Amino acid sequence: MHRLIGALLSSELKEQGKLDIIEHEYNIPISSEFREDVSVMCNLSQGIVDDTKVEIIINMYENKFSLEQISLATKKSIAEIEKIIKENKSVLV
Repeated sequence: MHRLIGALLSSELKEQGKLDIIEHEYNIPISSEFREDVSVMCNLSQGIVDDTKVEIIINMYENKFSLEQISLATKKSIAEIEKIIKENKSVLV
């Protein structure tokens, strides 16, 4: 049971990996509805990661890090960073 829950909540496993564990290790049939639910769950966790990266980028920008430094730390291009800053300008002081 621990492995099943761990697989479902894993941020390292992709959607198909999670479904494979559920289906092959636990013999749980995968319906299209269940597949959609797992997809939503995976997208939700990716959204949390993305939101956290945006917060980090904004924090670094507010603390006067250069765009190059932010790019190195976040592994995002300068163009992506500029877009994030522009989209979140209302949050910036």
